[in-house]
Amino acid sequence: MNEKKESIIDDGFNANLVKNAFFDGLLEIPIIKKEERLVIPKALVPFSKRKKTNEHSEFICFYEHDIKFRDILTATEKQVDFLRDFSGVISPDCSLYYDMPLVLQMVNTYLNRQVGHYFQSQGLYVIPNVRWGDERTYTRIIPSEIPFAFLGLEKHGIYSIGTYGCCKTTEYKHHLKEGLRSFIKEIEPEIILIYGSMPDSVFGEFKDRVQFVHYEDWTKVRHNLQGGYDGKR
Repeated sequence: MNEKKESIIDDGFNANLVKNAFFDGLLEIPIIKKEERLVIPKALVPFSKRKKTNEHSEFICFYEHDIKFRDILTATEKQVDFLRDFSGVISPDCSLYYDMPLVLQMVNTYLNRQVGHYFQSQGLYVIPNVRWGDERTYTRIIPSEIPFAFLGLEKHGIYSIGTYGCCKTTEYKHHLKEGLRSFIKEIEPEIILIYGSMPDSVFGEFKDRVQFVHYEDWTKVRHNLQGGYDGKR
């Protein structure tokens, strides 16, 4: 007798993660709700370094190569329990490279919000990470809709930006600054966390418009080379 074999197909969509989500824009990016209380993390620790710290007052962040937090994207539901040991989490910093096809940049923006929404639905305190690339990501492609890099974000909240690799050249700094300008205009943030370098040539113009909180690289902090949270505005 021939046995009927069940075919299991993994479509990679992980619809279960967004089953209770609201969606934003024509791209239907999941929304990460603004938390009722705006909590400034004591420190940020990268996902790959999570076992090297006992300071669970820290927030987990993903400011490192994407491969180092692959499990967060592919096995999201299995990560919740260990994250509960920390004070909160920054949504994943999925890369938006300038030479990456635009549709893949949109997909990575979706993944950022998808995982952030899911963690929030599980009771974790979530601060949205904001990442943009070139002008296509932070300007209005559709006049009636905000740039897709900012979809899924509610206004007047607390957000986080990682600057690693964003200040290497004049071109990179230009996009970092102009994207920041657009972000502030569109979302009107109360607080922006900055992880990594924070050149005044990029951020100085905006210090009277938003509260910046600066965090040095976690590894440098651990080796006492530089301070951590310094409360810069």
